[in-house]
Amino acid sequence: MNADRREKNLQVFSEAYVEFVTLLKNCVRMILLAFCLLSLPITAHAQDNVDMPDRLRLGVIVAADEGARERVESFRLALEEIADLPVDLFLLQTMGEAVEAIASGRIDYVRLSPSAYAAAHALCGCVEPLVTAGPDDFPARFYAVLITRRGPEKMSLADLAGTRLAVGARQAVTGYRVPLANLAADGINPRTHFSALVEVQNPVEGLKAVLDGRLQSSLAWSTLAGEAKTGYTAGTLNDYYVAGGPGFKDLEIVWRSPPIPYSAHSLRTDLPDTLKRRVRAGLMDLRREAPDAYLAIEPDLPGGFEPVVHADYRPVLRTYDESFTALLDPSGG
Repeated sequence: MNADRREKNLQVFSEAYVEFVTLLKNCVRMILLAFCLLSLPITAHAQDNVDMPDRLRLGVIVAADEGARERVESFRLALEEIADLPVDLFLLQTMGEAVEAIASGRIDYVRLSPSAYAAAHALCGCVEPLVTAGPDDFPARFYAVLITRRGPEKMSLADLAGTRLAVGARQAVTGYRVPLANLAADGINPRTHFSALVEVQNPVEGLKAVLDGRLQSSLAWSTLAGEAKTGYTAGTLNDYYVAGGPGFKDLEIVWRSPPIPYSAHSLRTDLPDTLKRRVRAGLMDLRREAPDAYLAIEPDLPGGFEPVVHADYRPVLRTYDESFTALLDPSGG
């Protein structure tokens, strides 16, 4: 009897012990799992801090602006707050110097034109665009366009084969380089499709030449935003309309390039992705949170920042593509 009772007691004790040990093991596992989960963001944050530079080097193009350092100080201070890093200011004289500075690693951040961004990418492949600025509440993009005289029926590029096209100087972005390269990308070689490419002083002169019959089409640029009856919000057609040019209603667009961002606020690609995301997010809010700082860096484009990626600059990147070199500069100069 006593033996049976002892055996039962031992069995109950053994089962209780097993349950206790199992519960203890499960508790230990849960504690370890919780510790691992809590340590992940700490580890990631520590890694981010290891990768972060000690400071950020900001380049600003000033040309002949003697008060530039004071003018952009509010933006420099805002960038320090956004990046959570000290920001050093480097004053640059030209867009060409800005391209060289970011390509060589002398600076980390600079506002470039679309063409300068493409040039920097072609030079080193070491730049990444974060945002572009816009002039108003419309999308922050513009287009190279090809304009002709309106006919009885809607005109097309095919109708202009063998005719004379007005173009800008060979360094002109929307008056020469972008439209020629992108027409070729669309399968139309401008040098063989048109009988002649005739250089004009400016795009408005090209429109006048089209209207008086000296030339049959002209390259120009436009926002293609707003009302067509006023020549859109900005561009060659709008310039002609505002100037009261005769025959405005006789003009029509027959081709346009892909959209092009107005600017490229760019960082070097070797900076940490965490920093790039932080800067992009801060810039997106800058016009609302610090309008003075925004206008200090974008006085001519007050519409605010929009996010961009490398592919958004493809229309301009094509102008540095070796497959279009002979088209853009047949003399090899």
